[in-house]
Amino acid sequence: MVRGRKLTRGLIALLLLLAVGVGVVNADELSPQVIESRVAGTSSLQPPAAEHSLVVQATGWQGLTYRYIVTLTNLSPWTMPAVYVLDRYLPEDPELSEIVHDWVPGAIGPHETVGVVIEFPEGAIAGACHQLEISLADGIGSILMDCGAAGSVTVWDIPLTAEMEAYLVSVPEVPQPAQPLGRSKLGLHVTRNASPDIMKFVREVQPAVVVAVGDVGWLAEVKAASPETVTIGRLLEGDQSFNDHPVYRAREFVNANAATYLANQGVDYWLGWNEPVIDELWQMEWYAAYEAERVIAMSELGLKAAIGNFSAGCPEADVFAEFLPALEAAKAYGGVLAVHEYSAPSMQDGVGAGIPGHEDNPAFGALTLRYRFWVEHYMRPNDLMVPVVVTEAGIDGGVLRLDPPVFGWREFGDSLPEGVESQTWESYQSQLSWYDDQLRQDDYVLGFAIFNVGDADGQWASFDVLDKLPDLAGLALSKN
Repeated sequence: MVRGRKLTRGLIALLLLLAVGVGVVNADELSPQVIESRVAGTSSLQPPAAEHSLVVQATGWQGLTYRYIVTLTNLSPWTMPAVYVLDRYLPEDPELSEIVHDWVPGAIGPHETVGVVIEFPEGAIAGACHQLEISLADGIGSILMDCGAAGSVTVWDIPLTAEMEAYLVSVPEVPQPAQPLGRSKLGLHVTRNASPDIMKFVREVQPAVVVAVGDVGWLAEVKAASPETVTIGRLLEGDQSFNDHPVYRAREFVNANAATYLANQGVDYWLGWNEPVIDELWQMEWYAAYEAERVIAMSELGLKAAIGNFSAGCPEADVFAEFLPALEAAKAYGGVLAVHEYSAPSMQDGVGAGIPGHEDNPAFGALTLRYRFWVEHYMRPNDLMVPVVVTEAGIDGGVLRLDPPVFGWREFGDSLPEGVESQTWESYQSQLSWYDDQLRQDDYVLGFAIFNVGDADGQWASFDVLDKLPDLAGLALSKN
């Protein structure tokens, strides 16, 4: 690790707008209003230590609540593609727990500045220090200590070493094999084992993955017939609110289902919540703590967890970074990351599109293949690679938000709004084959579960592929 050279501690005028003097705000054309501002403070800086550097500024801002403002300025001609920042707020009293926040700013272009505001609702802790751990790549970074009192500013100049410069000049590309690799990764999502055709499919195909909901006992039969199939179980979730302490809630969830878990040894991984609705940053922080504790609680029972189980198109990039603690737990205890991937009117719609915070990539997608954003921008750079499993996949018109709504592939017939492409079983099967080939390129993906077979009450009739299992068997076997 390279330690940054501390330039000064004090108030820096360079990045404080209050130091400008007097600002003018026009309330309207006839009545301009002048806002009197004050100079918070100024200080001189030492000359830079190298031609190219990363300048880090940390400001402890005392307002209604204590805020720690961190800015990074890339003073080099190269893009920094995978910066990761960890802030550890360390109390002087060893009996007090440290407070940890992380931030993934993504790519920082040449001469670009990015920043984040970290809030501490409980206020500043007397005598505490911020330890900033900044990584540019695996094994290349800097550790910065800031023990200034709240209300001070610290600036560091991190010179780019030859090793850092070499990494930034030749950014590693995401490997994209020209041809799919290995067996088919096609599998099934089963809401009820309601037909002998399901187990017939399992015996013939030896599918990559089978996801069962509610009734999971039959997964022991799946493992007996196809030992290499990854089996995933999901029980009814109940309360999915972000209330109470996440650690308590996670333990409560595991304890309530422990007897069922232990009675069903045919399940390789257990899901928790299904498609959590996360609208705010704090909710993802809560959910990450919940999932991390659930992983630990499951490990104490000798079991493994599938974490996340996010819905299609979720979460957004600006909150996924807060999920990293759950991935750390999953990596430590043998868990996997579960996601749902749907698109419409075809499964290829949205491929090549970017998501907020990340540029377009022809190999990634806003809906299907979205998992590649998480892997290449968050998991791989932070050494948090765990297996990925797509626990639901297919065509879902819900992503189009049509009125009246259209859902599964069977509803994409002729009576569609203008501009919405119709689908047939042949076109859908072709898309499933394409998706399978995409996932076969990624060795960290365990498989994908086509939604759905075994519908008990007709709720998912528009998605049902039970009568198409012979076609899907032929498709998978053609690749094995």
